Amino acid sequence: MRRVDVARVLGEETTTEDLFVSSIGGILDDWWNHRPGGEDNTMSVSILGSVSSTALGLAIALPHRRVVAIETDGSMLMNLGVLCTLGAERPPNLTVVVLDNGLYECIGSAPTLTSRNADLEQIATGAGCLNCVTVHDEEILREVLRSQLDDDELGFVVAKIEPGMQVWPAEKKRYTDGVEDKYRFIRHVERLEGIVVHASSPHV
Repeated sequence: MRRVDVARVLGEETTTEDLFVSSIGGILDDWWNHRPGGEDNTMSVSILGSVSSTALGLAIALPHRRVVAIETDGSMLMNLGVLCTLGAERPPNLTVVVLDNGLYECIGSAPTLTSRNADLEQIATGAGCLNCVTVHDEEILREVLRSQLDDDELGFVVAKIEPGMQVWPAEKKRYTDGVEDKYRFIRHVERLEGIVVHASSPHV
């Protein structure tokens, strides 16, 4: 299973009403081309280890809204403590999908510890997370997502993927950066929820 396959299946199994927090790296262009709906439903965070914690806060703040964290093994390993918080809080509207290729692929393919003995499914289970599962192919991933996205329980999916990245033509590459993504995401949430998250400075 490739990274782009996970992005495609996830995009097909979610809706424009869902919110996403994504890691950076190889997933950015894949998700840009497969996410459901418009361009503003995904917050891409640039600090490894902050994806699931950001998604957790979002899920707690908006308990009626489905939230998906698109994690990577490298990011997850940078903040294993968040699994204990997820296991304690267990937000029923949050699903975490970890793209695990055993590599820090975008910075030279140094191996992560999941290439050795670390098992993120078992670590998450031990931390108290619910519905932890590891998948290796698209159809099982689709079945798991259909179940976890609608079961009103925390979900944790480790998607084992092959090394390698989809090469997208220039016109299909994501053209925004993290700063722009943040503000577009905030405005998107404001429109969805009819609330003010971040008020603009008054004109002088």
